[in-house]
Amino acid sequence: MKRSVVTLLLCCLLPCLLHANGDPVIEYSARVRSSNPVPLKMTDVQVVREDLRIEAGLPYSSVHVTYFLKNNSAEPVHVDYGFPVDFYGHPDDANRFDQDQFGESLYERGIGALAVRDIRFRLNGTELPWTRADEVIKDGVEMRYDFETEEEYEADVEMARLWTYTVLDIPAGETAELQVDYSVLCRWSTGLYFLGRSPLLRYFPYFGQIRYDFTPAQHWGNGKTDFFSFTLDYSGLPAYLIDSVEPELEMAGPLVKGDRKWTLETRDFDFAEAKPLELSFRYWGKTGVPVHCWEDPLKACAVPASAYELQASGVQDKYPVSQLTDGDVTTAWVAPGDGVGATLDIDFPTPCRVSDLAFYNGYHKSEALWTANSRIEKVRLEITRADGAQDDPVDLDVSRWSLDVSTLLAYADPCFGLPTLVPVTSLVRQICGRYKGMGEDGLSLFEEVPFSSEYVKHIRLTVLSVTPGTKYKDLCLSELTVLDGFKIIYE
Repeated sequence: MKRSVVTLLLCCLLPCLLHANGDPVIEYSARVRSSNPVPLKMTDVQVVREDLRIEAGLPYSSVHVTYFLKNNSAEPVHVDYGFPVDFYGHPDDANRFDQDQFGESLYERGIGALAVRDIRFRLNGTELPWTRADEVIKDGVEMRYDFETEEEYEADVEMARLWTYTVLDIPAGETAELQVDYSVLCRWSTGLYFLGRSPLLRYFPYFGQIRYDFTPAQHWGNGKTDFFSFTLDYSGLPAYLIDSVEPELEMAGPLVKGDRKWTLETRDFDFAEAKPLELSFRYWGKTGVPVHCWEDPLKACAVPASAYELQASGVQDKYPVSQLTDGDVTTAWVAPGDGVGATLDIDFPTPCRVSDLAFYNGYHKSEALWTANSRIEKVRLEITRADGAQDDPVDLDVSRWSLDVSTLLAYADPCFGLPTLVPVTSLVRQICGRYKGMGEDGLSLFEEVPFSSEYVKHIRLTVLSVTPGTKYKDLCLSELTVLDGFKIIYE
């Protein structure tokens, strides 16, 4: 079969790495489940058709595969079946997240449950029971680009593979329809460091890759399928991504562009000869990050207001603190006086996982009112953790962009219509632990703590100074959202 490679240049499209196409396996190796299983050649069972559909999404992509397996023998077939899924990162290499954004954070170590989920096997519409491998194994290479020689080269990568097993029964002389479905976490990289290692970074990849290996299916019949169809569906992506698709495609057959999807149909597809299908995504944005993408992550990661109690040191009439959590940026809390020294306390009766705070600084009812009223310039952040430990107070300038505070637009100062993001618990903190100062050798010291202790019990914000309005001295804050960005990783 001709080389089977698909390359897409998609503006900030979600990246992930997929590896599939299952095969019959020897029962003993499937029971061990600690390495690649030994394949079993089933010459009497032919793949007469395979339909592959990939649905790109954030932060998981979904894969749906349908096989039509024809048993050409006079005897029923009963066989163990193994299906592999590949993805970047593995349990012993958590720190790669801090180095190049490709790996996983420390608390993504539950690889099987986190990276691969929503697994289903159905035979002729009937659900099949399945089990996972005991271990995740490493495998794979990737093509990298050398900027000095301007050439690509093959490099080993730490790619993890998870095998899932079930059992197939195909009656003599019949064709069975096997459906395999799963979702897989992104493989991604980002150049956006303005979020301070917040898990929200997963919403803003600028490069990634999907990979799907056909070769395991070569152990059925003659190693080919009579008919093969492929669909890449990116209709679930945000509009700014869909509108920015610029594909370059090569594959064993004519690819057809449809409405937010690409399709292919071909015959006599050779699993043994087919190269892995690869889809590369790269963001070619001209200026910063498209702001259109921020609304969905904030909604998806918002902690319900019922999970905490919000109190203010004072208010002005008709502008209660409850308007900070009403979901309406045209309303506001207004502090008494000029606002300097005012405090906002967020108390969690049950300690809560918190990654960031997002707030609309100023009065966002209109741009004119945003300019006319005062806004917070500097604020002190004080955090009490679930175990009673208190972080060192941090004074933040929320009137300008920095690595510690950002608007949700890269490298831009806060402005009307955009929320400000302040990190509470970063992924680096989870990886390294609590900072304990410098050692005698000049190296930073960290204290490892259980992740449950990183949950937040109380947050206090104290206004240190304000940016005066052009007309009014009232300090306004339109909305305050507590974010649990970690849920996009492991929920």
